[in-house]
Amino acid sequence: MNHIQLENISKIYNASNAQAQSALALLAEGMDSIAVKEQTGYSVGLYDINLNIKAGELHCIMGLSGSGKSTLIRHINRLIDPTSGKIWVDTAINAKPSTDAVETVNSSSAINILELNDKGLQQYRQQTVSMVFQHFGLVPHMTVIQNVAYGLRVRKMSVSARHEVARHWLNEVGLSNLEQSYPDELSGGMQQRVGLARALATDNPILLMDEAFSALDPLIRAQLQDQLLELQERLNKTIVFITHDIDEAVKVGQRISILNGGRLVQTGTSSDLRHHPADDYVKQFMRAKN
Repeated sequence: MNHIQLENISKIYNASNAQAQSALALLAEGMDSIAVKEQTGYSVGLYDINLNIKAGELHCIMGLSGSGKSTLIRHINRLIDPTSGKIWVDTAINAKPSTDAVETVNSSSAINILELNDKGLQQYRQQTVSMVFQHFGLVPHMTVIQNVAYGLRVRKMSVSARHEVARHWLNEVGLSNLEQSYPDELSGGMQQRVGLARALATDNPILLMDEAFSALDPLIRAQLQDQLLELQERLNKTIVFITHDIDEAVKVGQRISILNGGRLVQTGTSSDLRHHPADDYVKQFMRAKN
């Protein structure tokens, strides 16, 4: 069962609708994003992305810098709106395990999140999707426990109740003794654990992770990868994990989608990508695997 479905998603930056349509027409003719930028002056974020992400799946999105990875993930919580296309999310799914079947999102609980008004979008972000950022995104004047509990504070949960939940997740990420510390007193790895605990505390079924471990030292990064896999084994969240590191993608991802110049080149397991690469770009990524 699919949890998230991106349907013909394209994003052209800094262009009016008419200007964006002219850029899309060039892309449809086969022109790459660099040539479109040179000819029109408009940057291509994504072009005609069709992607299904299964319920309970840890799905990696990867590619080189500028390939569209962060643009894609920010569409799922509507930090960015597309130029065209639809984004379906099944809001009835809550931590169900992934299956091998690939189905179209067509249940009555699937919504096109681009049609949400401000109130609906706020509710969607509070109850369906959480995000872990690359650069931690902690509030500096809040203590660790206050940062972890922040999403529950927005939901107007009582202080005692939200701190109880926050303590549970701080214990899960190994930071139970630091709840009264401030972010600037923590190492980068510790700050990222706080960010992960904050995202998990809301118990939303979808977790977005935008290069969450890329700023960390290799040893700490490996430890957090292991911790994420251990947590996912128990929680069965739908996780969209952005990375530029093929080793990381192969380690944590059940399936991997590779982007190039805003286009989706191939989606599959690491074995699929290794043994049946769609093109030389994918082949080069897999050759770079350690």
